[in-house]
Amino acid sequence: MNSQYRSFQTLRFMLISAAFLMFTSVLHGQTNTPDTSIELVSEVTSVAEGETFSIALHLEPKEGWHIYWINGGDAGYPPRMPKGSEGWVHPENFTIGDFQFEAPHFVPLQTQMQYGYKDSTLFIADVDAPESFDGDVTISAKVEWLACDDSTCVPEDGEVSITLPKGDGTVDREWQVRFNQSRSLHPIAVDWVSTFTSTETEVVLDVEIPEASALVHDVWFFPEVEKLIDHAAEQTIRVSDEGRIRIETVAGLWYDKYDEIYALLQTVPDAENRSQSFRIHLTRADTLPDVKFSSSKARIPLNFGGEEPSALQAFLNAFMFAFLGGLVLNVMPCVLPILSLKALSVAELTGSDAKAAHIAGWAYTAGVLLCFQILAVALILLRATGLELGWGFQLQDPIIVALLALLVVVVGFNFSGLFEIRGSFANLGGLTTKLTNIRGMGDFFTGLLAVLIASPCTVPGMSLAAGYALAQPWPLLLTIFLGLGIGFALPYLLVTLAPPIRKLLPKPGAWMETFRKLLAFPLYGTAIWLVYVLGSQAGNMAVVTFLSIALITAFALWSWTKGRASSKMSWHVVSGLGTAGIVAIFIWLPPAPTSATSLVPEFEWSVEEVERRHEEGKPIFAYFTADWCVTCKINEQFALKTNRVQRHFEENEFIVFVGDWTSYDADIKRELEKHDRAGVPLYLYYEPGGNINEPTVLPAVLTARGVVRRTALE
Repeated sequence: MNSQYRSFQTLRFMLISAAFLMFTSVLHGQTNTPDTSIELVSEVTSVAEGETFSIALHLEPKEGWHIYWINGGDAGYPPRMPKGSEGWVHPENFTIGDFQFEAPHFVPLQTQMQYGYKDSTLFIADVDAPESFDGDVTISAKVEWLACDDSTCVPEDGEVSITLPKGDGTVDREWQVRFNQSRSLHPIAVDWVSTFTSTETEVVLDVEIPEASALVHDVWFFPEVEKLIDHAAEQTIRVSDEGRIRIETVAGLWYDKYDEIYALLQTVPDAENRSQSFRIHLTRADTLPDVKFSSSKARIPLNFGGEEPSALQAFLNAFMFAFLGGLVLNVMPCVLPILSLKALSVAELTGSDAKAAHIAGWAYTAGVLLCFQILAVALILLRATGLELGWGFQLQDPIIVALLALLVVVVGFNFSGLFEIRGSFANLGGLTTKLTNIRGMGDFFTGLLAVLIASPCTVPGMSLAAGYALAQPWPLLLTIFLGLGIGFALPYLLVTLAPPIRKLLPKPGAWMETFRKLLAFPLYGTAIWLVYVLGSQAGNMAVVTFLSIALITAFALWSWTKGRASSKMSWHVVSGLGTAGIVAIFIWLPPAPTSATSLVPEFEWSVEEVERRHEEGKPIFAYFTADWCVTCKINEQFALKTNRVQRHFEENEFIVFVGDWTSYDADIKRELEKHDRAGVPLYLYYEPGGNINEPTVLPAVLTARGVVRRTALE
């Protein structure tokens, strides 16, 4: 554990202890949300005339959650006053400065990189008191912020206030310690000569470091502006003997938007020096000077923190996280139904010999490792084509989701006793050893199935390993995925190889049949989840199609079982027709929608513009979205931006408005409330000649077919 991490753990302990020491005359207004606590605190217990003192927003996310810096990285926004609010509310002639931000931390999530804070944080603002005032000083404000964990982001807001008596400006000793700790984490403003260039592929910074700051030779670059760089990409730092540093990294979407920027250079700590941050001002240059650099090193953000690890250490750390992530995957909800398969296999092994147990364990492990490697190879090949894919990519295709769901349903049917396959494989393909080819192959395919169902899950640590692997050459990526597989397979393998553990399992008996049927229900639950994913991707018709497939599959399997029992040709014919029906319906399964660039222009939403264009008699479609809204982005990719919807809008001369709620907007909030919505997304269709106060409200989850149908002109 590095020294920086220990210091923050100590800081957190101090903050918790300080929370109990609030017996002063100061009144604090505190707000608790489900994911964050926020309060307005002061460094003084009273306010003196003509003096400057400091207050701060004190935010503390709960365990596993984080809040954001000025630039949230790939997502997020910082604590701020909502747009359209009064800002600070304070007595006349008082002035309050801007928030001062501590240097951020990297917050990785799979292939994404965010900048923020996981622990208690102060956002300090300085207050200037007038030369003369009367009475107590009450300061209040409305504040909004975004809190996220590894799977969810929640926009939160609250009102904070503090009342301080007029006095001599006595310092609150407890809070002064905390304020000073926060100030020590603020970047130092410097006037170093700094320039940058950018192209669509890379951003390059050139900074002249004064001789007095010779320690600033190994740094991270944090831009205060959004989307200038790829925040998760490798940063290469070159250093000249004259003290000039040059940082090269991958360009972001807005690489050409800025002519000048502010940014942080945060030094990489080592055994002797803690991290320091410097705030620099950079201006765009046409070219950078030709300089001879004496040293160069490259790293990805995942390596940040403590003494810089070697390439081998970084790899071993990632492999360890992958292994531990694989272990934890065994108890995740998305894998729990598949554990029923393994539990049943283990229970059956209690009456078998050691050889059977060993075969089952190694066969299952082989299936797990092979499936992880197949996923890794597929990921490598698809990313080589330019696709930006991450963990769980295979569940982004409706056909694969439907096939997985059907497989889980079929296994559930087998557990429920609708059909039996045990004993039927003995004579298939010349198999001669029932033990090896039934139980071994069954465990092998159980391993394959478990990995496929587990693949969309993310557990603590696994996002670090996946993010590291996706930035490495393919041999390292394969090795990291091998670590995931070993961790995932190890618990079952140990059970099959350790007789003392097997002896603890219940003995086989009549209870096994009831247990087997009971375990079908978590499998059906998994199928429901997969069908939900399918519906989100391909619409309601895909769900109907899949349910039809499942129905025909059940009938075909039941017919096949009856045919084996009776040896009558008619049952085999019925079973064959059912199988043909499955194939035919799968051909009709709607494919994943293809997205297109907008064929129709999109205008910024406002009430006035909607009213004006509605008077022209044009059909209007208005949608309200935000960058942090996952549902919004899915709807845009798989419905609004598809060729089908775009052609429909273009052919019918739609006017399209976009209300962007990424940042707070009071007008948008009123429009959401008008239509009984607490947040985005919201989709409105204004029919030509219709009542502008009663637009058609579309559902929150869209399909291309649904948008076209609901906005069809009469």
